[in-house]
Amino acid sequence: MTDDYEIDDLPCPKCGHHVTHSRHCSNFHCQDGMEDLYEDDPVNESPGTFIGCGECCGTGIERWCPNCGADYWRAKEMVENENAGD
Repeated sequence: MTDDYEIDDLPCPKCGHHVTHSRHCSNFHCQDGMEDLYEDDPVNESPGTFIGCGECCGTGIERWCPNCGADYWRAKEMVENENAGD
């Protein structure tokens, strides 16, 4: 895994910090946000069986807040779900 990352001007959905960091997904099996289950389990899965990557939430990009450490995608989803209940 590499420590190289980019600084983005997206605010953190959890704490409001004015920048986030991002990098290409570090999950070895992630291909543009998707994982091929067949690669991990060819006995029980069919070729071309894909799910969204858990590391990058299906985006292909890991993004996090350097201030509070929140995963940007999960924090954004949590805030959106809270706002939907209003």
